[in-house]
Amino acid sequence: MHTTRPSKNAAGDGLNDYLRLIKRTTLLTPDEELHLAGIVQEWLNHTNPPKALIKSGIRAKNRMVSANLRLVALIGLKYKDRIGSLQLEMLDLLQAGNLGLIRAVELFDPTRGYKFSTYAFWWIREAVTNAMREGGSGIRIPKTILSLAFRAERLQASSDQVLSTSMVAKRLGESERRVENSLRTVRECRTTSLDRKIGIISEDICLMDLIRDEKSLIMQDDYQWLLMHVQTLDSREKHLLQLRFGAEKSRSYAEVADSMGMSKGQVQSLERRVLRKLRHRLTPVPHPREAGAPLTEFSAAS
Repeated sequence: MHTTRPSKNAAGDGLNDYLRLIKRTTLLTPDEELHLAGIVQEWLNHTNPPKALIKSGIRAKNRMVSANLRLVALIGLKYKDRIGSLQLEMLDLLQAGNLGLIRAVELFDPTRGYKFSTYAFWWIREAVTNAMREGGSGIRIPKTILSLAFRAERLQASSDQVLSTSMVAKRLGESERRVENSLRTVRECRTTSLDRKIGIISEDICLMDLIRDEKSLIMQDDYQWLLMHVQTLDSREKHLLQLRFGAEKSRSYAEVADSMGMSKGQVQSLERRVLRKLRHRLTPVPHPREAGAPLTEFSAAS
C-alpha cells in the first residue's frame, strides 16, 4: 500500500489539510483490530493465497493503516521543533512514519495479546528518527555510517569539553579512521533546499532570496557603466542632460531652451535623440562585467 501525500499549496496548508483529512477516518474497535490483523497475517503467511484472500488481505491492511494515521501524526508532531535545521518538512517526516506503520501492520501478530498501537509505536518512532538522522538529504548514506556519525555528534554535543576524533572513537569502541570517515561523509553529503523558508527573518523569504547573483549589477556598477557612455556624447548633448537631469529639480524645456539659445521644440528633439542613442548603446549588453574589454568597447560593438 502507498499512502498519498497531499499537495502543498502554501506553507503549512498541506500539513493542516492532511491532519484534517486523517481525522475523518473512523478508528477501529479492539475486536475489529484483531479481526483485520488476523486476515492480514493469513494472507501474508499463505504460500499460495487465492485471489479472494489477497483482496480481503489488502483491504484489511489498508483499513488498519488508514485508521492509525493519527498515531503517526501524534508521534511525528513531537519532533516538529527538531527538524527546523534539517532539509525535512513535517509532511516528509509523517510520510516516513507512515512507512513504519505499514511495516508494523505487516508484522503484527494478533495472537500475542497486546494492542496494535503499542506494537506500532516502536516501528513508527524508528522510521521517524531514521528520517531525521538522514536529515532530509538528497544523497543516500548507508545506515551504519549515519548511525555512527549520529552517535559521535551526540557524544561531542553532550560533553563538557571539546573531544577529539580519537577520544570519540575510543569512547565508542570504534577506530579513529572509521569515525572520521563517517563524520566527513555525513557532513559533505548534507544538502539544503534553496526553497527552504527562513522563518527567523520572514515567513515569505526563502534561502534563494538571500543568495546574491554574482552576475547581477549593484547600483554603483550601473552608475559607472552609464557614466562611461555619457562621456562619449558631444558637449552639447552632455550639457542638455546636465540641465535636464543633473540637478535635484529638473529644468523645464522652456528653461533649457532659454539657457542653450534654442527653441523648445529643438530641445525636445535633441533630448529624444540623446536618450535613443544611450538606450541603443546600453540595451544589447546584459552583464557588462563578464567581458574583460573596457566598457567603451561595448558601445562600439552595439
